[in-house]
Amino acid sequence: MNINRIFTLVKKEFLFGSKNFIFIMAVVMPVVLTLVISLLVGTLFSGKPRLGIVDQGHSQLTAKLDQLDYLTTELYPSAELLHTEVERGALDMGLVLPADFDRRLQAEAETGMDLLIWGESLLKHRTILAVSLVRQIIDVAGREIPVNTALVLLGEEANILWDVRLFPFVVIITILLGGMMVPATSLVEEKVKRTYRALLITPASLRDILTAKGLTGVILALFEGLLILSINRAFGSQPATLIAVMIISGIFAAATGIILGVLVKDISTLFTVIKSLGIFLYAPAFVFMFPEIPQWIAQIFPTYYLLNPIIELTMNNATWADIATDVYILIGLTIALIGVAGFLARRALDADA
Repeated sequence: MNINRIFTLVKKEFLFGSKNFIFIMAVVMPVVLTLVISLLVGTLFSGKPRLGIVDQGHSQLTAKLDQLDYLTTELYPSAELLHTEVERGALDMGLVLPADFDRRLQAEAETGMDLLIWGESLLKHRTILAVSLVRQIIDVAGREIPVNTALVLLGEEANILWDVRLFPFVVIITILLGGMMVPATSLVEEKVKRTYRALLITPASLRDILTAKGLTGVILALFEGLLILSINRAFGSQPATLIAVMIISGIFAAATGIILGVLVKDISTLFTVIKSLGIFLYAPAFVFMFPEIPQWIAQIFPTYYLLNPIIELTMNNATWADIATDVYILIGLTIALIGVAGFLARRALDADA
């Protein structure tokens, strides 16, 4: 395997492949889909109220609010930036705490704080934020109240927001379009245009060619995935682990694309095969969409093991221990697919010889 030849071939894929309809769709469709979902059913991950804080005196209130798992809190360096974020709807509420807030509160002296509210925020979000704020202020002040409140969620599954339900589809489409469709289409077009054999006459080996096409898919899937996560601010608490999982998922998708590209002879047949595989590929996302369906069913399908770790890391702030088993299975499936892709490619080459 020659690294220089591989990167030369990758540059060729991006230079000439970027004019291909599938390549363009792989770049544009996930972003368009995300924006459409956001416009129709709200911002992704809006299930938790979003609170921005400017803390000028390291208040205990900030730490207490940050510990509440039913809120999303973020610190801002200035009141001006906080005002901008609330005004554009990135936050439901903004809070500016003065430097002596805790001291004056505990001394029962008059104090104040600036509270900014986004005009289009949900009423339930305002209510949760207001109640939480009052309760934590009382705690900081060191006073007791005779009433304890407990948050009880009723009908939780039925009330999962549709943007959250649809997010798995966005994730899997992003990975499969870039990682699987682009390498598969590229290989099939090489065969249709009879340039595949010409490539093999060059110093580039079969392994170099397949690696370059797969690497193109991995890069595209990773880039699009990071873009979607950036748009939705959904990197979770372990972004490095998330990126590693996305790279493995991209390799899984690329190996699948290579297999399809080797086996299929023309574009029409490729699209027919992919349509036939649609339920098999997207079934885990469908199961995630409807929590009433037994969730173990999703584990039957291989794409579950690339989808579930990403969902857990982005939506549930999972740790490595929570997703390790799924990732190990994904790695095993990926290695198996790479082996199958190499075997089929060599056999196809021998058959044409």
